[in-house]
Amino acid sequence: MGMWETLVRPAPEAAGHYRAEGWWRETTFLDDLAAAARDAGDRPAVVAYEGKELARTLSYGELQVHVERFAAALAELGVGRGDVVALYLPNRWVLTPLYLACHRLGAVASPVIPVLDVRELAFVLEESGAKVCVTVDRFGDADYGARLRDAAPDSLAHRVVIGDAAATGAVDFDEFFVNTPWETRRPVDPADRLGPDDPCLLLYTSGTTGRMKGVAHTQNTLHAAVLAVSAPHGLTGDDVISIPNYTTHMAGLTYACYMPVLLGATCVFQDANRDMELFLDAIAEHRITWAYASPVYLVDMLAVQAESPRDTSSVVQIVSGSAPIQPQLIARMREVFDIPVRALWGMTENGAVTVTRPDDPEGWAGHSDGRSEPAMEIRVDAKPGDVGRLLVRGASQCLGYVGQKDVYLACLDDDGWFDTGDLARDDGRGGIRITGRRGDQINRASGQKISTLEVESVLTRHPGIKDVALIGYPDAAVPGAELVCAVVVPEGEPITLAAMREFLAGERMAEVLWPDRVQFVWDLPRNSLGKVLRQPLRERLENEYAARR
Repeated sequence: MGMWETLVRPAPEAAGHYRAEGWWRETTFLDDLAAAARDAGDRPAVVAYEGKELARTLSYGELQVHVERFAAALAELGVGRGDVVALYLPNRWVLTPLYLACHRLGAVASPVIPVLDVRELAFVLEESGAKVCVTVDRFGDADYGARLRDAAPDSLAHRVVIGDAAATGAVDFDEFFVNTPWETRRPVDPADRLGPDDPCLLLYTSGTTGRMKGVAHTQNTLHAAVLAVSAPHGLTGDDVISIPNYTTHMAGLTYACYMPVLLGATCVFQDANRDMELFLDAIAEHRITWAYASPVYLVDMLAVQAESPRDTSSVVQIVSGSAPIQPQLIARMREVFDIPVRALWGMTENGAVTVTRPDDPEGWAGHSDGRSEPAMEIRVDAKPGDVGRLLVRGASQCLGYVGQKDVYLACLDDDGWFDTGDLARDDGRGGIRITGRRGDQINRASGQKISTLEVESVLTRHPGIKDVALIGYPDAAVPGAELVCAVVVPEGEPITLAAMREFLAGERMAEVLWPDRVQFVWDLPRNSLGKVLRQPLRERLENEYAARR
């Protein structure tokens, strides 16, 4: 069975309903691009910063040219229909044209967030069978060209590097993709472009099973995910959008790459994604009107604005997600910026599902994760007011996990409801409030989800660790978010945190997955089946946190 044959498509009646309601359509984002290039060709589509400097501005007319050029360049490298192109990139201007170029060629884009290291990248490239991977030479202190070289399996035909490609024997992106007019030398057949229901995006996400899962989306599921935000927030082509979060993550790519193209709006990119000084400067310079930023970014924004105020009067609203938003943070954002903060909940599997909106009470995002648009149904499997399993279904739901059909089907019931793994309760206004997760997963303030089993499986290979359990504990800097503690049963001399991190670095595991502290116990508590009882360990850490406050 081919990898795309393992997907689970909605029943014909459901698909027909999605089309009748306008959540799915017969056109694609390429048609949106063509319309924007025709009707507003000089309007900026992408405004991109690299470091502190403005690196590139692409109009919609130029974006269309680059999509054709990049698609033909990929074809020249042997990429064809159904092939996977991995994009291991920070927030650079090339991302939007590369996503759309893959759709134009009939290929599937597989974005990889840049915080992942060789181990995770190698898994994605191997599992996806990617034919080409695009990265940068260096970003921050990391040598991404070397990471890609070290991670590349035999199935990867070409490594493409932006910057010093020669250092690792890769294809030079600027020379091959940007400066060569492939669209005139070997134009791509219009018949090759993906249809609205073809798999177009493959995102790998950590889960509670310990193995990353490849989530497949179509342009129609992405279209529904975009509408879930753009419709209730009233966004149009006049908006200027910015998302400092990674645009190789589901949230970032949905709102930074696809939503602006659908609307004909402008998006401001910055690769220094945690630089809130630059972000606030960009708001003042480009009159940004709508932004998405995780709670940890909001905390940093407040600190920067207190030190050196900027003109942020253009911003109508900021949307935040990935971690609970505390009421005091929302109140401070209103006090300092006079900006309402909206909450958003979603997953890689379905994009945005619920959002708070302008007709909600002031500060409602501190009490609710919002209501869904009609395209997605939500259900809490509990009595009103009680906490229960959160189930969802609808037009933005993915087509499953590539190569892991049985795992995806296990998340669906007979009526098509998808078990999100989250716990929630009714918010009293037709929406939900997320209260936690049932699975063994830790959520950092950045939105990075950490599979405890994945990290534990590596740590148990250390000769100084007899047994280990990763537990989330409160992050004092961002209420509602978590840090990571490794609770260790030592083998001999107890391992230090520094030694543990050195070991994980040697295993080429991404730094974002490393524990923030270590504690030692004689034995891990387990049930009668041998499963680690994490709740007693979690309560101990939470009690310590409360005692220090």
